[in-house]
Amino acid sequence: MTGMHMISCIRFSLQLLITESIYTFGLKRKKYFFWRILLGIVLYFGLALTTFYLLAGIPSENPFISIIYYSCMFVYSLITMNLCFDEKREELLFSGVCGYATQHISYAAVTIIVELTGIEFSIFWEFLLIRVLPYLIVSIVIYWTIVRRYEGKAEHKSRDIRMILLSLVILFIVVVNSVLVDSRMFRGESALLQNVFCKLYAIACCFLAIFMAYSMSRQNQILREKETMEQMIKNMGEKQKLSKETIDIINIKCHDLKYRISKIPKIEDGEEQKKYIEDVRNTLTIYDNIFQTGNEALDLVLTEKSLLCTEYNIKLSTMVDGKLLNFMNTTDVYALFGNLMDNAIESVIKEADEEKRIISVSIKIQNHGVHIHSENYCKDEIVFSDGLPETTKEDKNYHGFGVKSIRYIVERYHGTIFMRSEKERFLTDIIFYPEK
Repeated sequence: MTGMHMISCIRFSLQLLITESIYTFGLKRKKYFFWRILLGIVLYFGLALTTFYLLAGIPSENPFISIIYYSCMFVYSLITMNLCFDEKREELLFSGVCGYATQHISYAAVTIIVELTGIEFSIFWEFLLIRVLPYLIVSIVIYWTIVRRYEGKAEHKSRDIRMILLSLVILFIVVVNSVLVDSRMFRGESALLQNVFCKLYAIACCFLAIFMAYSMSRQNQILREKETMEQMIKNMGEKQKLSKETIDIINIKCHDLKYRISKIPKIEDGEEQKKYIEDVRNTLTIYDNIFQTGNEALDLVLTEKSLLCTEYNIKLSTMVDGKLLNFMNTTDVYALFGNLMDNAIESVIKEADEEKRIISVSIKIQNHGVHIHSENYCKDEIVFSDGLPETTKEDKNYHGFGVKSIRYIVERYHGTIFMRSEKERFLTDIIFYPEK
């Protein structure tokens, strides 16, 4: 491998380590991280030197040997990240691909500047100003313009492996192309122009690779979440039909009680009559939970959740005008309030003190809009991400769709939602401005 020198290989290894590091800031660190990263760096550079000496023994100037070295260093960097961070392989591959793309952007930009200006420095200043500083600057710029912009919005941290692999393929083709153009074997008469255009192409492709790994992966995740929420709403529509049937049965049962009451005077035994009356009274209490708000879907969900609240000794306070929601699809009303109530019940049911098991819901006209307000006791510390509370369940990839579906429905009707936690209470405010 006479076409490469050891110092060049070490420089590349250092540059790759610098550029990949910006994509690891948000990763979950393993125990004894400091010692792990020291061991990882030693292992990384040890493998780099070993690979160089193994390839250096090959008496050839074939540029594909350099490609093998670069590929090996990429794999070694993934091994180092796996040693230090407790993340899925997709996440580590994502960091590696974006880091390598950043390294190649820096390399291509530096090459263009040197080719066009012919600038030269002493060995020390060349190492600092050409081989290290540009990689730091590009990494910092990309971190502030791309990494910080997108990282906070990925609630599930679930990458689209298809986009990552596609980005890796693009990156590999660009690296191979750059190595071939840099090689003396493939240089033509217009080497300067050829190299400049090649590096401009490389910069564009590397930015495309990062964009695909970040933005396209995120867009695909949003589409999957949308499909999931649509399916959830559809399922709740089916559940709404079942709830309506249940309420109809309750109404029939309560109606039948009138005939049972008519039999009371015919019971001669006083104790038996008293017991019969008490049974009838207990049966009729279920009718207290039947809501008639002026909106059938709202009646169903409030009645259903009210029965659940009674079972768990939860006080449900409502001041609602269901007719205000008649501009909404019945399935959306059922899904919206079903998720709101489920979250509230799940929160207050944890409280041992039954006096704190209170949920309140109101629907009224406020500031010329339809204002929905719900609040419930919540002693847990809530962490918010992108305006929504993060799920407390361990598997975050398959939970948390309840609050997302709430926002999804609200935005479908061009509404605004605001969730917050204060003084051991969780509050939700939704405002709609329906067209008249």
